[in-house]
Amino acid sequence: MNICRMSLDEARDNLNWRIGTDEMIAVELKETHKMIGNIYLGKRDFNSLEPGLVFYRHFWEKGYAKESCNAMLRLSFQNGVHRIFAECDPENISSWKLLESLGFEREAHLKQNVYFWTDENGQPIRKDTFIYAKVNI
Repeated sequence: MNICRMSLDEARDNLNWRIGTDEMIAVELKETHKMIGNIYLGKRDFNSLEPGLVFYRHFWEKGYAKESCNAMLRLSFQNGVHRIFAECDPENISSWKLLESLGFEREAHLKQNVYFWTDENGQPIRKDTFIYAKVNI
């Protein structure tokens, strides 16, 4: 499997983008103010958002992602966002169970629509995608 690595300049540019955008939100522990992950809120067409989550492994399955997402949903809908949709890997059971526990509904199962890595021959390793959405009614 080929893994793409960023050059130092690419990593610096990516970090500067993350610091400078309002689409990236740090998640911290209330008690210590230690950053434990982030939520990405990509602005999409038609007053929609697409979140992405990254949490340090040590903080998985402790409720932090759900608590953070609930706050993000509440604030987003209060600020007039109409629809929030998310894509996830069907093999990532924790991700789609989290979305369902937050009230997202599965809208689609796309077959082999993406790839992030290639095999030893340079051929794409294709993946399926679930699409979930929650609408502010």
